[in-house]
Amino acid sequence: MAKKTSEFLCESCGAKALKWAGRCTNCGEWGTLTEQKTESGRNVWVESGQKPQELSKVEVLENEERWSTQVNEFDRVIGGGFVKGSIGLLGGTPGVGKSTLILQLLARLTKLGKEVLYISGEESVSQIKQRANRLVINQEKITILIESNLERIRACFQEQNPDFVVIDSIQTLYSGQIQASPGSVTQVRETASLLMQYAKQTSTSVMLIGHVTKEGDIAGPRTLEHMVDYVLYLEGERKEQQRILRSVKNRFGDISEIGLFKMTAKGLVEISKPNLLFVDRFSMDQPGTAVFAANEGTRTLFLEVQVLVGETQQAHPARTSMGMDRNRLQVILAVLEKHLNTDFSRNDVYVNLAGGFKVVEPAIDLCLIAALLSSHLNFVLPEKSVFWGEVALTGEFRAVSSLESRLNETERCGFKDVFLPHQSNEALLKRRGDLHIHPVKNIQHLAELIR
Repeated sequence: MAKKTSEFLCESCGAKALKWAGRCTNCGEWGTLTEQKTESGRNVWVESGQKPQELSKVEVLENEERWSTQVNEFDRVIGGGFVKGSIGLLGGTPGVGKSTLILQLLARLTKLGKEVLYISGEESVSQIKQRANRLVINQEKITILIESNLERIRACFQEQNPDFVVIDSIQTLYSGQIQASPGSVTQVRETASLLMQYAKQTSTSVMLIGHVTKEGDIAGPRTLEHMVDYVLYLEGERKEQQRILRSVKNRFGDISEIGLFKMTAKGLVEISKPNLLFVDRFSMDQPGTAVFAANEGTRTLFLEVQVLVGETQQAHPARTSMGMDRNRLQVILAVLEKHLNTDFSRNDVYVNLAGGFKVVEPAIDLCLIAALLSSHLNFVLPEKSVFWGEVALTGEFRAVSSLESRLNETERCGFKDVFLPHQSNEALLKRRGDLHIHPVKNIQHLAELIR
């Protein structure tokens, strides 16, 4: 017999407490602790009823385990297609195109003979219909349900028996058995847990769409990301057409892959060869611009790094970066001041990655330093040149990964000069025909080469 217990949960961060307090000790918010009565044994993620078995004797049929959506950029990110019985989470800022992507995926899945169900708690049927008409997709076999009550949704599952279910969004769902408002930490965690049980027991693939906070994280308890099998983020600026689908967790594939799309009047269009579209738009005839060969999974993307160094009379000069870590910029400026005797204390520094892209790998250091020197000293970098490499606090440049893929794509896109760390693989560098390789030892050496 289940035993009823009580616990206090923070509606802001989901932290648990043994007793009520006016302030949550985890996040510091006031008046967010609420009492939740639960039954022991109810919060079970998976109930298979199976006996222990030896892993070597478990058989997996590859053809039945995963099915492709035929959207190649999406399949690349998710690892080849949806896995039966999987549950995932898709997040993104409002208006970035999450619902558009989902409708396009559903239309492709119906062509494969899959039964799909789109459950929305935010929009009306007419709104979804209008979007589908704008996207010009096949709507015949896409089933729509406007509902937020989990008990009614589970009853619909019994009738429809779908292969693929989309919940838009998990923050709108609520269960009548839980005494908490929709979107609260408790409702999000418990409804997601029940949907996970349904997915595992019936081999139905479920995708949850989640709201994001102002910091860019998916709203709700952190437990939600631990429960699901994969977590995807759709990124992009509203004023830009490019969209990036990025995986931050994937139990069935590599998390380093990205999918590239372009937002058009008729929905998201796949970009299979992005560099052929972006390279011609680079402006290399102005000081402060340099091209960086970024590595994303198995891809090499060329990004334009723009830097503006201007004089200021302020006591605390501006240090602004869009698309990269501001702290990294501060470190690089300190290294330049130390090893080149270059004074930035009277200069505002602004850094921008064109197209709304974001980079976290330290390989951008060499490119950023070249652009900083170009803007600060007012000279143009060599035409059709590419930069990559990590800088150490000593001013030396260190080799980075994926050298061969970066060089292959650089040569294929018609670049002429490559500036990279001198520690790179010499065997790979010797096999480059038309590329002029410039191994760079340190910051002083780079300043001599680019001038």
